[in-house]
Amino acid sequence: MCDFIEQVFISAQHNLESLYTDCIILTPPPEGSEVILLQDYLQPERLLSVIQATPEYEKTQDIRIAASIWNKVYSWATLPGVLALMTWAGVGLDASIDNVSLVLEDSQPKALWFHDLSRSVIYPQRYLQSASLKAIDIPANYPGKIVNSVDDLHQFVFTGLFQRNLAPIIDLVQRLTKLSKKTMWGNAVNASEGQFFELSQCTTKEARQADYSALYEQPESLVLPGRNPLYNLVRTEQLNEPGLPNQVTVRLTCCLYAYIPPYDGKCSNCPLIETPERIALMKADLAEDS
Repeated sequence: MCDFIEQVFISAQHNLESLYTDCIILTPPPEGSEVILLQDYLQPERLLSVIQATPEYEKTQDIRIAASIWNKVYSWATLPGVLALMTWAGVGLDASIDNVSLVLEDSQPKALWFHDLSRSVIYPQRYLQSASLKAIDIPANYPGKIVNSVDDLHQFVFTGLFQRNLAPIIDLVQRLTKLSKKTMWGNAVNASEGQFFELSQCTTKEARQADYSALYEQPESLVLPGRNPLYNLVRTEQLNEPGLPNQVTVRLTCCLYAYIPPYDGKCSNCPLIETPERIALMKADLAEDS
């Protein structure tokens, strides 16, 4: 079964952008890699020292700003890959804190190493819709759990990724730094919301819509018991600018990057800027990419 999941992941590496596969590791990392059990990394004194050692804290001496940027990096290192595999292949990896180690780069979160792949699930109906996976049959003796609905797939993935990973981390960071939880959930949306548009060339519209709606459009959802913390944290802004999309998604919470000296750095989806500045930033990003 582990070989099967690894074959699926190899196919993902050939079919998805590296953004989604570079943050997932299914086999032991190469010798010399900076790896730590996530449970150990999250010991309060250790995590606080990690945040205080960031360049953002050195520049600002504001623990909330440093914590937000750390949390933003962590969200990008954990959410895109797990959610992409769920949408693309119907495969659910268990991202619970007790099942992963954190792979670091320059002491910053880079990827999750998943220890026990037998804790993964698969939703066959979605899996079989992926043309690139038709050559990889689901084993007859598949020992992992097979789920029979999108709701069951969501329940499993969201429980591990949010209820048993991101939510307790956000609670811990809030206790240590007093950073707003809404800011951190905004970082989570920022790291994941756009991928459902970016995956349009390799996933079905039905899968993308089902996953997007469950994550961001439901006041009450499977993300966490009670109110959905990912709900209503973005808005749509019209641009009407040649060479740019007709509309863009804008955060409702600032990641606090704009408050780092010399105060001239802003994200193109920052809620603190007006449309002309947003257009200029987007054009600058396009020029840099080209």
